[in-house]
Amino acid sequence: MVRWQEIGLHAISVPIFKNLPEDTLCKISDVLEECYYQKGDYIIRQGARGDTFFIISKGQVRVTIRQPDTQEEKFIRTLGKGDFFGEKALQGDDLRTANIICDSPEGVTCLVIDRDTFNQLISNLDEIRNRYNDEGVSERKKYVQLRMLYP
Repeated sequence: MVRWQEIGLHAISVPIFKNLPEDTLCKISDVLEECYYQKGDYIIRQGARGDTFFIISKGQVRVTIRQPDTQEEKFIRTLGKGDFFGEKALQGDDLRTANIICDSPEGVTCLVIDRDTFNQLISNLDEIRNRYNDEGVSERKKYVQLRMLYP
């Protein structure tokens, strides 16, 4: 029960988990793995394939996007405790759209789940995917578009 209390607040903040029953959230919390990254580590590289979703439990990461014309990395935003990334990987979109880089001197700890494990726990994934697409993706796209227009 301690693990669920630790993870529960983070999981509830994730749109794709928001409407799941508590017993399903408990099962997810049981299979989340804890991963540690040192400052400067690339947790995700843009363009790489991936099937893993991350919730930050300690520290901060920097989100950047490689510019196609110059290949320079453009800073998008900073994410910290309770934030998440890689959620598209749970839906089958396995090409990463941004770089996620550990930005904390003391490192970053993330709670991690892969697509196969998630799919085994969630039997009604299509319903969740549709609900998430309606609620969360459009908001994220708006935010990214605004950040690119007004850096």
